[in-house]
Amino acid sequence: MTSYRFHTRVPATPDEVWKVLSAVDTIPDWFPGVDQATYDGTHRILKLANGGTLVARVVNQDEELRRFQYSFVEGMPRPIDFHLGTLDVIEDGSGSLVIYSQEIRPDELGDIVGPAVAGGIGGIRDYFSI
Repeated sequence: MTSYRFHTRVPATPDEVWKVLSAVDTIPDWFPGVDQATYDGTHRILKLANGGTLVARVVNQDEELRRFQYSFVEGMPRPIDFHLGTLDVIEDGSGSLVIYSQEIRPDELGDIVGPAVAGGIGGIRDYFSI
């Protein structure tokens, strides 16, 4: 299994950050390459700039912990044996610490997921730096 963990600090309160990161319609505002995001009550469906579609089952959305977890179920270029993505928003002095981690198998999918998540954490940083 391949694991990634990225983090950034942003100058916004945890509640402000959580409001953005937990809302499906804001994903295109901070995640590079996502043009549209919708939620059907079970899955987040991401329409990508390259014409592809990723479908992620929502595993956990904990408002108190400010933790969101999801698992890709469709759209990767090969079958996924296991996937878990986690976004955590933690109070950090006058701002927030955002931790974005991924676990995926087969390992070869890490070549796609790692750079995408690095772009996502950069997008979060940039979104809150404006």
